[in-house]
Amino acid sequence: MKSWIITGGIACGKSSVMRAFERDVSSFIRFFSADEVAQRLLDEPDVLEALQGLFGSKALGASVDGKMKADRAWLRERIFSDSEAKSSLEKLLHPRVLSEFEKCRTEVEQSGTELFLAEVPLHYEIGSTVTADLIIVVASSQTMQVRRLMERRNLEMPIIEQMLRSQWPIEAKIERADVVIWNDGDIAALDAQLLTLTRQIWHDESNRKSRDR
Repeated sequence: MKSWIITGGIACGKSSVMRAFERDVSSFIRFFSADEVAQRLLDEPDVLEALQGLFGSKALGASVDGKMKADRAWLRERIFSDSEAKSSLEKLLHPRVLSEFEKCRTEVEQSGTELFLAEVPLHYEIGSTVTADLIIVVASSQTMQVRRLMERRNLEMPIIEQMLRSQWPIEAKIERADVVIWNDGDIAALDAQLLTLTRQIWHDESNRKSRDR
């Protein structure tokens, strides 16, 4: 089994790349999203208790069904304006996310699946603690990142600037990448780049099957 990681800058289109892979070559790929796992973990009882201990009751908010949930908007504003708060939240969540990652990867390997494809946005920021056969960086210009954050997430410039500063510069990630997908254009331009990768996947898969006959 091969392990590939998709990483990159915020609002560069990592999720779009994952969806495209799911659409085109999902038959022999299993997917993992660190962001989705982190969002789920935020509402786990032990994490909610830890959040309250770290940040007080403001970190929590009631959902429609009355169950306590993390106040994501409050947390986002807090961690991107306070580096110590950001570090505390990362220490709480990252070990749990990495544990889920390794558990999922082991299950996939045991199932005989050909490719484990994981979206790990902070791969470089957490010290590249996750190993993989291929690192794919999804990148775009800062102008495009800002536009997407404004239009799709309704964020204002001060919080956007804080979010961008909290991550490695995209140029540094590009330098360390095995493959770079530049996502500054339309969906057709993105699909054209992904087609090259998926063709390689099919080529490798066909060669493997030929050898196994």
